Amino acid sequence: MADKSQFGEGRFGPAELEPKPDPAPPKKPRGPWMTMAAAAMLAVSKLKFLLIGLKALPFAKVLLTSGTMLLSMAVYAWGMGIPFAVGFVLMILIHELGHGYAMRRHGLAAGAPVFIPFFGALISMKDQPRTPLVEAEVAIAGPVAGAAAAIAACALFFLTHSPLFLALAHAGFFLNLFNLTPFGFLDGGRVVKLFSRKMWIVGAVVLVAMFALTHSPQLLLIGLMSLPSLVGKSGPPPGDDQVTSSERLNMAFHYFGLCGFLAAGMYFSQRLLHPS
Repeated sequence: MADKSQFGEGRFGPAELEPKPDPAPPKKPRGPWMTMAAAAMLAVSKLKFLLIGLKALPFAKVLLTSGTMLLSMAVYAWGMGIPFAVGFVLMILIHELGHGYAMRRHGLAAGAPVFIPFFGALISMKDQPRTPLVEAEVAIAGPVAGAAAAIAACALFFLTHSPLFLALAHAGFFLNLFNLTPFGFLDGGRVVKLFSRKMWIVGAVVLVAMFALTHSPQLLLIGLMSLPSLVGKSGPPPGDDQVTSSERLNMAFHYFGLCGFLAAGMYFSQRLLHPS
């Protein structure tokens, strides 16, 4: 017998003679993608308020740097393991702190280091450098600090005989040599603005000699990127007249010498890692 609630007044009551309305179509359950989309839209709508609140915090820079550092460590640890990921990110931090130290030494305001997985990190220069020499000194300070970190990793390897530190040293040599490539936004691109065609000719001889010894593909890349400077001459950058010939020569000596040193470090650390 049917339930009384189905017919209102009972099976044979007046409600049975009235036409029954069509049942409402059942509601389709929301799938997981609909739920995720709704959550994402809510998060985006609240993001600007979170950013405003973050900037208002007195320790916002610390949160920004430490948060992006932890994110990079987690991403690198996925394929490289936690110990290597931690060491690698710390070496990138030392590189960026080298830039920051040079900025502050020249009286330039520096932002907080921000880490981007698979890209590295960056530190913003909030003031405009006064001369191309100041810009070059700030740019090369990062690879110099990174080279020091790689040397420290080598020292730890010889003290502990742990291949972890040797792998970190090799990665540090590679990373900082790549950053010296004379291209656009890389550190090398901001250093070589000071070099004349004659300096590039001498530098190319040094690079060829080091490439013959180390077979470093990074040196080959630097040589290829320097070809336009060897065959032609571009206009001087703004403020170029404030840089003396001795300052140019000194920067060229540091640049090509650092390239050669990092290439040699890559070569010998690779030989130690994979002895033939």
